[in-house]
Amino acid sequence: MSEENKDRDEFQEFLRKFFSSSESFNPEDLANQAGLPIDPANLGMMMEQLQRAISGQGEGINWKLVETQAKKEISSQKVELSDELEQSFRQAFNTASLWLDEVTSLGQYEYNPQMLTRQGWVIESLGLFREIAEPVATKLAEALAENLKENLPEELSQLAGPASNILKSAGGSLFAMQFGQSLGKLANESLSGGEIGIPISERPSLCVKNVEEFAIGLGLDAQEVLIFLAARELALQRLFTQSSWLKDRVVNQILEYSQEISIDTEKINRLAEDIDITNPTEIQNAISSGAFINEPTDSQILALDRIRINLALIEGWVDTVTDLATQRLPSRVALAESIRRRRVSDNPSQKLFGTLIGLQLQPKMLRESAEMFSQLQQKLSPAQRDEIWLHPDQLPSEEEIANPELLISRLTGDKDDFDRELRGLLGE
Repeated sequence: MSEENKDRDEFQEFLRKFFSSSESFNPEDLANQAGLPIDPANLGMMMEQLQRAISGQGEGINWKLVETQAKKEISSQKVELSDELEQSFRQAFNTASLWLDEVTSLGQYEYNPQMLTRQGWVIESLGLFREIAEPVATKLAEALAENLKENLPEELSQLAGPASNILKSAGGSLFAMQFGQSLGKLANESLSGGEIGIPISERPSLCVKNVEEFAIGLGLDAQEVLIFLAARELALQRLFTQSSWLKDRVVNQILEYSQEISIDTEKINRLAEDIDITNPTEIQNAISSGAFINEPTDSQILALDRIRINLALIEGWVDTVTDLATQRLPSRVALAESIRRRRVSDNPSQKLFGTLIGLQLQPKMLRESAEMFSQLQQKLSPAQRDEIWLHPDQLPSEEEIANPELLISRLTGDKDDFDRELRGLLGE
């Protein structure tokens, strides 16, 4: 018997056992088929979800499994949460808030910042990630289940009905484990609650262990690093508090993208030929990279472009007001440069959106956005600069980002025209 036939027969036997109530089924077989690490606790949760699917009680993505898997990926997080550290933390945010008041009037509210461990970062972030990842995961699981159901071997066709719910739940469980791994790795790297470009909660926060390691790596004064990062985090939080529509805008664009996710049967077949199906790592990489998903449609490309523009505008504004607010910090230039390098080479938001929807943030657009805000700062008042966040229709277009003079003309010209018309009506 050839290796190809042997592998196919083994997979068919796996499916027969999976769908048969009369034969024992080993949940480790499912993990092996998906190239996932074998962990008794996680597999138990996954099988419980699959059993619910068999009885028609499937609940979609198992977010408890996401949390469990994420926590397993977290590196050592020993850090002394002392009274002294808390005092430094509070002082940094108080200073940052006062300095931000001098450069922007957006979001001047009372905030209650929080110090997070890496595990705390995961827990705080689950609500946001559930909101932005669930549509993608659900659609992906549905598409994969539909594809597998349509391509079951003829001898298994009688299983097509019950297979649908089970395969959806299996796809959701595999996504949960893989997304949990990505989330845990993100918690090991993220400096703040808003570094992905969207705040993970309504409270500004810093991940103290990661900030500590970041400061040591730069060889800079720890308190200056705290103030600088607090200013960035608080600026982002102020922006999203003031522009309450902004988060929904990004989330809805992700939903718009996810609605058209579909599976390419030919890609699956080609992958089966190109990769070693006995190698769990290759299988896992193929699944997590989305290698079997169809190329994005025109409307998906437009959705990705809109997300990319929004994230670039958010980054550019935060960069600008942070730079202005932290002029008193001796290490401001070095810190700003380290953030720019980090954004290009090790950007948490790039990793998140890249894994989730294949979005790649373009350094060129990030630079153009920063340059646009720099020119706005030179030629407009802070209030005029910040008018773009009053309503979604005010946001700059891609053309205006590349040519800031167009935006400046729009922000200033409309008022001049209005004033002239008003004076004309009054006979002045």
